[in-house]
Amino acid sequence: MKPGDLVKWVMPGGLPVTEHTAGIVVDGPREGFQGTERRESYKIHWFAHDEAGWHNDCNLELISEGR
Repeated sequence: MKPGDLVKWVMPGGLPVTEHTAGIVVDGPREGFQGTERRESYKIHWFAHDEAGWHNDCNLELISEGR
């Protein structure tokens, strides 16, 4: 993923998401750890909530690549 890509939120374990959760990547990747596992995270601006935050790649699904 890269800035400009559209993504959606996915729940751990494939649980269904019941609200609109589309957003756009605005920064990243940055490397870090979740416990002992290495993870990349991306800053996402969520359209429905009009806010941005950093999220691990394991919770993001690419919808459409930006230019």
